[in-house]
Amino acid sequence: MFGYCGKLLRVDLTKGKATTDSLDEKWARKYLGGRGLGARILFDEVPAGADPLGPENKLIFAMGPLAGTSAPASGRFAIVSKSPMTGGFGEAFTGGFFAHELKYAGYDAIIVEGRASEPVYIHINNDDVEVRPASHIWGKETLDMEETLKDELGDIEYRFASIGPGGERRIRFSNIMNDTDRAAGRTGLGAVMGSKNLKAIAVRGTKAVKVADPERFRDNALANVNKINSWPTLTEAFRVLGTAGGVEGLDADGILPTRYWESGTFQYADRISGTAMKNTILIGHRACQACPVGCTRVVRVTDGKYAGVRPEYGGPEYETVAAFGSLCENRNLEAIARVNQMCNAWGLDTISCGSVVAFAFDLFNRGLITEKDVGFRLEWGDPDAIVKLVDMIGRREGFGDLLAEGARRVGEKIGGDAAKLPVHVKGLDLGMHEARGKKGLGLSYATAPRGADHMEGYHDPAFMAPDSAPEIGVTKGGDRFQLEGKSDEVIRVENYNSFINSVPLCSFMSLPITGVHNTEEITGALAAATGWDDLTIEEEMTIGERAYSLAKAYTAREKNGDPEDRLPFKLTRPLDKGATEGQAVTEKDLKAELASYYKIRGWTEAGIPTKAKLEELGLEDVAATLYGGSK
Repeated sequence: MFGYCGKLLRVDLTKGKATTDSLDEKWARKYLGGRGLGARILFDEVPAGADPLGPENKLIFAMGPLAGTSAPASGRFAIVSKSPMTGGFGEAFTGGFFAHELKYAGYDAIIVEGRASEPVYIHINNDDVEVRPASHIWGKETLDMEETLKDELGDIEYRFASIGPGGERRIRFSNIMNDTDRAAGRTGLGAVMGSKNLKAIAVRGTKAVKVADPERFRDNALANVNKINSWPTLTEAFRVLGTAGGVEGLDADGILPTRYWESGTFQYADRISGTAMKNTILIGHRACQACPVGCTRVVRVTDGKYAGVRPEYGGPEYETVAAFGSLCENRNLEAIARVNQMCNAWGLDTISCGSVVAFAFDLFNRGLITEKDVGFRLEWGDPDAIVKLVDMIGRREGFGDLLAEGARRVGEKIGGDAAKLPVHVKGLDLGMHEARGKKGLGLSYATAPRGADHMEGYHDPAFMAPDSAPEIGVTKGGDRFQLEGKSDEVIRVENYNSFINSVPLCSFMSLPITGVHNTEEITGALAAATGWDDLTIEEEMTIGERAYSLAKAYTAREKNGDPEDRLPFKLTRPLDKGATEGQAVTEKDLKAELASYYKIRGWTEAGIPTKAKLEELGLEDVAATLYGGSK
């Protein structure tokens, strides 16, 4: 096979043994890698009703056909499992160098199953795979763990995917870290890894990934690099200011999440922006493998109460800046850098961690929890209180033990008015993107298989102009405050994004939202790598739809037919000020557009892919599972 290694590594932690399965080329073309491959394995191998933190659940680390090549944005992979945050389809994406290294070792994916009786790590050096004791690194923060294993293994070229103490303590929103500062952050998959007593996967590979047509591949890869380098959104914004460069623009548009979703503007947005970071604590930037942009921030704080922020842990990206900044009304950038490092060291999703911290502030200021409950006062904007709460969450101490369960469970536990206030979909906290000023995104939030998903949604401002993405059929343009009539183009964007997540590639350099019209170059590189010379954008859209529908079917199966396609209460209430003042996503408007969305997608009125649609996508066995009949 070209572009692929043709092997899936299966590690049974219960038995402490590793085996390999062959990857069929027909399966590879049907699902690609990343989300598609991960969802297929998850649906097939994790039984319905399995405990997300039990030994029956599996962790699938899924690469793709461009990992291990020089294709730009190819340093990306997916981790798929049943989510302890939502109880449904769980996935997280991350960059860095791990994806390429695993391909160099000769594997397209790792399937981790069972549970070790004691802490272990998986050691992979090409064909040599072992399950090794990890008691000596259990409890270590991620950087300390990596340094210890590099010394032990005698090779600084090893790459790691690991959990910190957060995953060991099964914090519901713990993540899986790699390359120290890259996070597979969403849906709590670090808790799954911790439940298996698996501390890390260490990978070293020295093989090459072969492409079918090297010359055509090189031409398309170079053409894609040239397009990326000529696009100011990436070169003048992300490269120079990082993703936090968008803070002030979002604030001006009234869509910077503030005061736990009560407002869309923050008085001190300029204090937490990418420009502020560049002028104060930024000392450099880094790139994932095969990345021509380098949006990763590298910061250092050496003085003051938040001293000790180390450049090895990178720096806060937009989601972190907003979650621990405007969402908490915190203007202290050094404190944000500090909690970013704490989250990376302990393995915590900064979106969900910042969200549950802001939720605690909201509850306190509404009088629904007290100083006695928390141990100290929670005044909006207090950076010391934020740092202290994150510390308590990471240690599961005091009130932090409850917060470690995530905002939805906190609301349910406290009860009363608190139960309706968490801002989540299916149990997953919203990314820091305000759907009341991006109403098509609200539709994506409500319907996405894993819960509130800003990374595959329709960000309305990017598509307001006519012909914003004609290559995938997005041509109409429209008002960002409009919801009615957007379903068709929302679906087109979701299907293409799902394809990109199945390759997988970095979203910033591959999705229509950034304005880089490079679908032709991506298709050309993928065809040249695999030898699928007849590959078209139409087939890619179908691959994306298939992966999306499979993930949705999994969530529907696990939720007993209710995919929970709803938006949180707060989004139904009007924003209080700014350019988005008075806007809301009402239940009536959402219900009306959901009917259109389901019809176009070929789903039932309950939001589940119909038997006919699943069969049309070549998922006959999935249709049989959901609806009965022969597979």
